Amino acid sequence: MSNPQIIQRANENSSLFNTIKARNSKQNSFDYVNQGEANVCPFVKTTEIVTPQSSMNNQNQQTLKIPLPNHGLLYDLYLKTKFSTPGADGTNHTDAGHGVALSQWAGAWAWTKCRLVYQGVTLFEWTPEWIMTSQYTRATKEKATQLDFMMGGGILGAEDNTAGNLVGRRGMATSAGGQHLLAPLKAFFSDGLGRALDLYSLNSTVFLEVDYRANDQVHEVLETASNFLGYDGCEAHCKLIELSPQELSAYQARNYVPGSVSSQLGFTTTHLAEAVASPVLITGSSQVGNKIKLNAISGLVRRLFVYATLDSDITAKKYFIPQKLSRVRLLANNSVIHEQLETSCGIAGASTSNGYRGDIAMEAYSNNLPTSFGGVLPAAFDPMAGGDAAVAAAGVAAPIGNGSADMSRVVCINFALNPEDYSSADGLVSFQQISGGGPELEVFFDTVASTNAHTIHVVAEISTITTYNTSNTGSISIKSITE
Repeated sequence: MSNPQIIQRANENSSLFNTIKARNSKQNSFDYVNQGEANVCPFVKTTEIVTPQSSMNNQNQQTLKIPLPNHGLLYDLYLKTKFSTPGADGTNHTDAGHGVALSQWAGAWAWTKCRLVYQGVTLFEWTPEWIMTSQYTRATKEKATQLDFMMGGGILGAEDNTAGNLVGRRGMATSAGGQHLLAPLKAFFSDGLGRALDLYSLNSTVFLEVDYRANDQVHEVLETASNFLGYDGCEAHCKLIELSPQELSAYQARNYVPGSVSSQLGFTTTHLAEAVASPVLITGSSQVGNKIKLNAISGLVRRLFVYATLDSDITAKKYFIPQKLSRVRLLANNSVIHEQLETSCGIAGASTSNGYRGDIAMEAYSNNLPTSFGGVLPAAFDPMAGGDAAVAAAGVAAPIGNGSADMSRVVCINFALNPEDYSSADGLVSFQQISGGGPELEVFFDTVASTNAHTIHVVAEISTITTYNTSNTGSISIKSITE
């Protein structure tokens, strides 16, 4: 990190930053502290499954509203998307060349955005880009495998006319009973019991709104138009803490005094995508890379994830195959706020001109982000099967799914300290208060990268304050305060 004065000056001018700094939860984290034991009042963990208000069309692009329960303290949330079994042609594969398979991680890529909405106001927003970057960078190789199983990551598998011979996602597509895939929807309520979303006390329903893609946009293989894996419904799995009547009464009395406002630290996310028609490769003569204005990202930024995808991969419904980047800079007034070099690791990151570099592994290690380094490819992985030959490139540093996605190619620009914590104010930058037109991203591509059209993805975690407002009559509402 360089030029700390730019960051400190921007934060000093941020009213939201100063509000957070003044909260009574502020800690003198540089002093010696004592950590006490966990002694929690009696509670019961439950799971409640809720479904949309309207039925789901099996093919169309659509927005569905799922009402969350009106009770419990929400501390974890998952979105399940169900896909039906295809028609006889897809089940039996009796016609040569007629294959079907969902896109990898279809549990997340089936939709474009999810929102937590209260009285028409968005409290939190998820994108599949944030799900992929935030969860796999925080995941050990074991948890990365669990995420693959949940969301449908894995090899495509070779095509075969006998259903029993199929493996990977082609084999999954032929299973009677269809596929049920889940995306983890982590948010401010995921950081502990004191951050849970109180559904007991709010005066109206909280909704999960989901913007689903058209069904044909989530098939990597769809060789016969009628042979699709249709949407077969969706549901939210709500993990709740249930309190006894006595504990609930005491909890509400402590937190919701009539005419008062109580608050907790929160956060939300945003995703910026920028087309790059002519990638700048890092060479001895390269002085300026592809520059991207980050004006669409404002507020108190805690963490940025940066990665690139080939436009041709997205067209082929392969939504997450990060490409090699060699240098990423965050600039303000042409001064470097943050810079990371050699953002490819392992043998796959080496080249005859670039050599081998371990910088990105150092950044992941320093930031305490496992990034699923040392992950293993599935036991059934065959790099020569089903068009997966490109994955045969030796030495993927942090493979997930079928191995074509290398998480070491995702750059994390991290201003915070604790990667397991989503909402703490433990390192922030006010993008809105950076002078000179706001921050700018500069990206150089690796010398062995494709010169075809790419898209740069910038995914931000932005700190907020979540407030519970109690009227004089005891009616409680919630809102999110952003900069």
